[in-house]
Amino acid sequence: MKKVLLLGLLLVNVVVSNADVLGFSVGANYWQYDMDGTMRSPLAANDSVGIAFDDSSVNIFAAFEHPVPFLPNVRLQQNNIQAAGLIPVSDASFLNGELVYVSGDIDLSHTDVSLYYEILDNWVNLDLGLTAKYFDGYSRFKYEAVIDDESDFDDWIPMVYGQAQFDLPFTGFSTAATVSALSFDSNHVTDLDVALKYQNKLGFGADLGYRTMDIDLKNINSFKSDLKIDGFYLGGRFEF
Repeated sequence: MKKVLLLGLLLVNVVVSNADVLGFSVGANYWQYDMDGTMRSPLAANDSVGIAFDDSSVNIFAAFEHPVPFLPNVRLQQNNIQAAGLIPVSDASFLNGELVYVSGDIDLSHTDVSLYYEILDNWVNLDLGLTAKYFDGYSRFKYEAVIDDESDFDDWIPMVYGQAQFDLPFTGFSTAATVSALSFDSNHVTDLDVALKYQNKLGFGADLGYRTMDIDLKNINSFKSDLKIDGFYLGGRFEF
């Protein structure tokens, strides 16, 4: 019991000693991504069709850090992820195997609400906490008047959150990696972001990064997917 109490006091001391800065940051990035994998659809005998789309989006974020002990810092990010295109389908269960091109539209847009503690704050920065992703998306498949199928994805997904950043002293440059992950009932969701960052003394910064998301959902609100969304992004931000 003494060891447990000592460990708890040490963790509290780390959180309190590092939570000594009041700060606010806002930013946006332009993400060029590919969306590949499979989605639930009645167009094929195995109840899924292959997806190979590409698109781009602008995502925005804001973060607030404070020196109040025990209360977590807050980060919000809006992720706009939507891609559409034609899907070649040739399945014996659909139009006797005739090759047709079905219109597909996938929307995985969501909002990240992250609550975290700053564990380290020097040339090595470490944040740990939780993220809740609120998805408000859908999948749609249409072919003339034969097929008009839609599945909604409107749900919260809680995830473990962590970010590590390594500053290069006296240069303004740093490298960072951010990850959110969850696995439950054969559902797996991961969101990984690695970036090279630069910030000047006035608080203006720029990011060049790579982000990859894996969304493997067995059945949530009739929405079933095994998708990977990944690509490079370029962003800007301001911290004060």
